[in-house]
Amino acid sequence: MLRELRRGRGAVLVAILAVVGATAAVTVPGPTSSTATWQDTEWVHGDGAIGTSSFSCGEDVGYTANSSSRFLAGSVAGQDLGAVADLRGLDVTKTGTQGVAVSPATASEITRTETTAAYGNPLDVGVLGSVAGLDLTGLGTGLPGGSAGAVNQVATSVATGRSVAASGLVSDSGGVLVTDTTPTEALPEPATLDLGQALAGVADLQDISDVGLEVGAVGSSAQLDGCDLLEDEVWGTAARAAADTLSVRPALLAATGSTATHAAAADGGEESRRVTRDYGIASLDLRIDSPLVSSLTASVDSMVRTLDNAVAQLAGPSGLLANAVRADIGAKLLGGTLSVGTVRGSVTLQGADLVTVIAPITRESLTDGVVTVDLASGSVHVDLARLVGGRSSGLNGLPPNTEIVLDAGLVDQLTARVTAMLDAWTQRIAAVLTSTLEALRLQVALDVQLLGLLGTPVVELNIRMDSGLGTAAGGGGTVNVGSKLLGVDLGLGSLVSPLVSGLTKDLPGVVQDVTRGLLAQVATAGSTLAALTGPLVAAVTPVLRALPALLSVQVNVQRDVPGSRDGRYARTGSYSVTAVRIGVLRAGGGTPLAQVDLASSTVGPNLVDLGAPRS
Repeated sequence: MLRELRRGRGAVLVAILAVVGATAAVTVPGPTSSTATWQDTEWVHGDGAIGTSSFSCGEDVGYTANSSSRFLAGSVAGQDLGAVADLRGLDVTKTGTQGVAVSPATASEITRTETTAAYGNPLDVGVLGSVAGLDLTGLGTGLPGGSAGAVNQVATSVATGRSVAASGLVSDSGGVLVTDTTPTEALPEPATLDLGQALAGVADLQDISDVGLEVGAVGSSAQLDGCDLLEDEVWGTAARAAADTLSVRPALLAATGSTATHAAAADGGEESRRVTRDYGIASLDLRIDSPLVSSLTASVDSMVRTLDNAVAQLAGPSGLLANAVRADIGAKLLGGTLSVGTVRGSVTLQGADLVTVIAPITRESLTDGVVTVDLASGSVHVDLARLVGGRSSGLNGLPPNTEIVLDAGLVDQLTARVTAMLDAWTQRIAAVLTSTLEALRLQVALDVQLLGLLGTPVVELNIRMDSGLGTAAGGGGTVNVGSKLLGVDLGLGSLVSPLVSGLTKDLPGVVQDVTRGLLAQVATAGSTLAALTGPLVAAVTPVLRALPALLSVQVNVQRDVPGSRDGRYARTGSYSVTAVRIGVLRAGGGTPLAQVDLASSTVGPNLVDLGAPRS
């Protein structure tokens, strides 16, 4: 075999011998991402049995190059998404310098030269809306002005054998705009796949109003250096492997003991330097809506109203505290010549308003980074990326064909997380209410008239207290008691003096009992609230336990079709990448309810005629 490698331009084909057909299978089951290298490299290959060819990569324009992008493919509820006109993908074929074939014909032109054809066909989310249980409208909201959109489809084919395809949140040049560092304000709202129908036959949904899989912005891109790869094929230097035949494998999801599986990546050899694939996923969440979430907030609101009423009942000259003071004085006068008459003055509690303090806590989102209970919207969210991998990069940067596996251990972990979070929340509610009540300023200024045998006022007791309610409840409050005669002494001094002394000693205990009763209501209400979280956990748990057998999620799905050699024609393989593949099975088997590919990009096959002049 004669091989001469030289650099230069204007290389010519010097074929001389009979061309014998041969076929070389070329696949990339698991390439590592690399930057495609474009060299102006001319190479000559001579072989007595095959032929002699010379190429100048980057200069020869005799290639047929293919590229295609599909943001959405598959089926949902029996509807073939490929048959929906508004969901059409984009295919671009460039044949040398002669022409270009574009489908659909309405695709917008990005770049069109003698050698390059670049087109875009972004989907209109506003027109799509909800397609058979797949709601895409979120992908059209929340993006900054001037954005190309989260459902872009672009494809570029070049006569030099280069192909670029990208779909999803991507630039017109094919760059993926979704990474683990993309700021939230640069991302749209998620799309939602309804899971309620799949769960209806296997889980009790009585207290569940909706279940959905929320997929954030996604993107994928693929690039192929066809000339360099065809060089590898003709020379036989490319690694050979069987074509990948990926399929949704929900049975894997029923396994235990692992959180993620992926197909072993074969060494792509030369192809890994000729094919570049990338993907990005902003988020993947499970959302469970339940009226029981909102009922927690309603229960707290009711509890706060009850406590507000209790505070109001304690205050005032005829409130619980004033009545307790009156009763204590009456008990001390029992059997004597004096009795309790009119009680005037005030008992006030001043401080933060309970409703104002608690409102933010009852409307916030509770989260531990994996599970979020959104009290305002009435939903429970599970961040599947963090749950399964525990990675800050989420579902990005994973090996090809990684399958997200929800096993029994993870489901139990989720249940424990929800329980712990709700327990902490109820304890926090009780603690905030208690501390707010304890911080109230209790001021007592009561004037109590004592009546003589004829029912006329003869003595006035002046009872004063200024203390924190918490201090008073702890028995640390000081009560000052004074007295004055309202008429002639008539020997009353000997009766009043021990009465005042006894009240000064005993009234702090009276105040303590009343204020403790108020704080005890918080503890009782907290226990009641804690009991209300149990039904929510009980409602969510069967949904979580049913999902492993019904839901399949794969990310960075890569599929390769082998290249071939047919007589004097050499073809590269085709190389695709899908950001997310979702499968939803029916209870009991049968045709899946959904098989959805989001953000797929394919490059190749690219073809060259080894017997034709190229320049």
